[in-house]
Amino acid sequence: MSQPATISNDPAGSCPQLVAAYGFLPNLFRAQSALPDAIEAEQRLIDAVVVRHNGLTRNQKGAILNGVATVRGSDYCRALFGHSFAAEPDHSSALLDFSLKLAKHGPWVAKSDLLRLKSSGFDEKAVLEAIVTTGIGVMLCTVADGLGPRLDPQLKSAPAEALNVPEPLDWPKPSGAHLSLSSDSGSDSRAGLVLCEQFGFVPNLYRLQNALPELLDAELRLLEAVLFAEGGLSRVQKECILLAVSASNLNTYCATLHSQALAIQGIPLEESDRIVEDHRPSSISGADQALLDESRKLASLLGGSSQRFEPERLAMHGFTEVQIVEAVVVSGLANFLNTLQAGVGATTDFPPRRVLGPKDLYPLSDDSRPILNATVPEDPDAALVAGVQSGNIDGFEELVRRHSRRIFGTLAGLLGNAEDAHDATQEVFLKAFENIGRFQGRSKFSTWLTSIAINAGTDLLRQRKPSEPLEEGQGDEEFRPRQVQKWAEDPERLLAASQMNDLVRQAVLRLPEKYRIAVLLRDINQLSTEEAAAAMDLSVPALKARVLRGRLMLRESLAQHFARQDKTDA
Repeated sequence: MSQPATISNDPAGSCPQLVAAYGFLPNLFRAQSALPDAIEAEQRLIDAVVVRHNGLTRNQKGAILNGVATVRGSDYCRALFGHSFAAEPDHSSALLDFSLKLAKHGPWVAKSDLLRLKSSGFDEKAVLEAIVTTGIGVMLCTVADGLGPRLDPQLKSAPAEALNVPEPLDWPKPSGAHLSLSSDSGSDSRAGLVLCEQFGFVPNLYRLQNALPELLDAELRLLEAVLFAEGGLSRVQKECILLAVSASNLNTYCATLHSQALAIQGIPLEESDRIVEDHRPSSISGADQALLDESRKLASLLGGSSQRFEPERLAMHGFTEVQIVEAVVVSGLANFLNTLQAGVGATTDFPPRRVLGPKDLYPLSDDSRPILNATVPEDPDAALVAGVQSGNIDGFEELVRRHSRRIFGTLAGLLGNAEDAHDATQEVFLKAFENIGRFQGRSKFSTWLTSIAINAGTDLLRQRKPSEPLEEGQGDEEFRPRQVQKWAEDPERLLAASQMNDLVRQAVLRLPEKYRIAVLLRDINQLSTEEAAAAMDLSVPALKARVLRGRLMLRESLAQHFARQDKTDA
């Protein structure tokens, strides 16, 4: 899109803090000249977090910004940050590693990531500053992606360095807020009063930042300038962008919060649910559907994809240049808030209607390439489930009869104790009966039931061994099989069947829980890869990785019994 005019006849005088930070007024901000209040709020936030020295040095914050621009693939921001801040990576690798993971894989950040940062000597205020700095970097990269500013004459492009940001495998388990900073609502403060007026309460995301009042005030001014103010787009349109982008970023917290904000604006929660799932079948206008289509392209988790923001398409739907710039800036705000929430781990303020996870990362779309002879698998339990949901309680007895043996087998294999498995099986079916009204048929009933069993079993294991987490263990990542002998073609000749079964059962029980579950579902319960992945709330590649590693661990554990002893010449 064409570059808007300069902010004023005296751009340096209009934005002194930006000029102080960068040495000149970058085109990234000139491109937003239609929204002078937004630019003013952005420069306040940059000054409060990046320029001022608080818990982190300017060099450390510069390293974060440079790293974020690199992993986000933003050539403009990499040139801008490299010119104005430290281009040399900071030697506090724990800090940079954390910020890069947060920028690229925010939803996978767990409390353990912050604990590692704290163990490296960073206190919670410094950690919060790192989180907000990362969020600013992501926000500015978003704006650059959407507006495409020309490289300023003062900037020099440079080849991007390779930064290793490992792909996450495990979706973190809910563990509460990552920070223990004061969460006093401060409802009598200006921030508290404004937030209460806009949302009806002070959201936990902002409560957790009360320890840094200057930061909270700068964020509030950004909200006032971009979201709360009446501009080219309506408040409802902007809240819908925040909702759609948050859903694309798998951010349950922000999707829940902005669904509530839309409800205050008179939009039914059911309509927000449709936007979270897929805004195209919703009742919004064709123009607003295009607005959300383009805004979703700027979602943080889609950074670097082949989908590029198309302002021309929005212009064809009648959006003005001011509205298009505003859509980009609101998308940047959404990514900023999502990054903050992922970093601080703010818990939802009330029960979410929809919990987002890795299965939602690649939703099916109308543009998906069809697979020849592909059929949607039917759920043999669908009629019974529908009957129970309609009040036919007797039908649930048939569901118990159909699935009790398999659920018991899963729990027995997981727990290694028949008595515990019997008790847990009863608990699983009780929970299923209590919650069957919420089952929406997105997966097979058997898959849903298995996921309840896995959760029940792992809860019991945590009660037994609270010190053993289900996340990546210390030694799991470095596991390499050492026993690579060929197994005998007929191991039954070496061991009696009962003895062999006992050996295998004991070997399975010795597997770390996450690998034990994967092997049980795939190799013993014979679930398909897709069903097992859905039951464990994993992506298919992550499930396959777990099954492979579990099989290798089993193979090594049993090698001494089943390995073929090749004869040697006397």
